[in-house]
Amino acid sequence: MNTETIYYLTGRGGELDKGVGRALLDMRYQLSGREMSGTFDLLSIQNQIDLITQDLLDGFWHSEAKVIAVSYGAYLLLHTLSALKPYPGKILLLSPVLGGVINKIEMRYFSPPRADKLMSLAEKKEFPIPNEIEFHIGEHDWQCPFKRVVDFSEAVKGKCHVVPDTGHKLGKEYVTLILNRCYG
Repeated sequence: MNTETIYYLTGRGGELDKGVGRALLDMRYQLSGREMSGTFDLLSIQNQIDLITQDLLDGFWHSEAKVIAVSYGAYLLLHTLSALKPYPGKILLLSPVLGGVINKIEMRYFSPPRADKLMSLAEKKEFPIPNEIEFHIGEHDWQCPFKRVVDFSEAVKGKCHVVPDTGHKLGKEYVTLILNRCYG
């Protein structure tokens, strides 16, 4: 049994033992983290950030630490990291939300709290640059346009992979390949 623990933040409505979490458990990793559902989802964004901060500082603030975050979980993680020293471990972000978006063609919008903060920090070169950060975003992700992720990735000296012909859900096969490459 693998004794290594990965800190995992799900997307909205996610559970630690489903989706990406299930794949990591099947790879025999231990998981710690937060589900973007239930009681946690009812907290204010600041309380959510405070809990994630405490989690990271208590057990995942070292060079061997691994963090994976999906969608809105990635949004909260980045807000958390924006107020700390540069993260010393490895970060993998899948379909990360980086702010608000309006899709006039599909008549959809999404506006999370503090919607402009992350991109503003990146543009001003004020986001603390993590040791290692990797982004994966769908070419047609309406919740976070890939160009925004590419720009943010460049600002934090990360690696960014745009998945062709894909939306917000990157797909089980693709994510499994990434997890196997990064952690297999």
